[in-house]
Amino acid sequence: MNATGVVVDVENEKAYVHISRNTACENCGACHFDEKTLNLKVTAINHANAIVGDRVELSMENVNFFRASFFLYGVPLIALLIGVFSGVYIFEKMNLELYDIYAILLGMLFMAITYIILRKNKDKFEDNTKYMSVITNVLHHGDFPVV
Repeated sequence: MNATGVVVDVENEKAYVHISRNTACENCGACHFDEKTLNLKVTAINHANAIVGDRVELSMENVNFFRASFFLYGVPLIALLIGVFSGVYIFEKMNLELYDIYAILLGMLFMAITYIILRKNKDKFEDNTKYMSVITNVLHHGDFPVV
C-alpha cells in the first residue's frame, strides 16, 4: 500500500505524517483521523530522513497491511461465528426455547472479549514496526504547510 503525505512531526526514527484519506483505508481505524484537517495521521519509520513540512511517499507491505486488517476484523468475526455456532449446539442440547437468541448473545460476547483483548494489546501492535508505514522517498522538501 502506497500513499503520499506531509510530515507534521519527527521524533527519533519516527515521523508523523498527514495523508489524505482514501477509500481503501476509510474505515480501517489503524490511523488517527483528524476531524479539523480531514487527514489521517500516520506514524511511519523515517528511513528517508524527512523533516517537518516535507511531502513524502509512504509504503507498507501488503502482507503486513492484510495481516493487521485480519487482526482488526477477521479475528473478531471468527470469534463471533464460533460463539454463535457453539451456542446453537450447546443451547439446543439444553432444550432452551430461545436457543438461537442465546447463541447470538454468546457470539456477541465472544466478539466483545476479542475486541477487549485486542484493545489491551494495542500498544504491542503500535510499537511493532512490522505494522508501521515506512517513508521511502522525500518527494518535495519543506515548503508544505503543516496543519
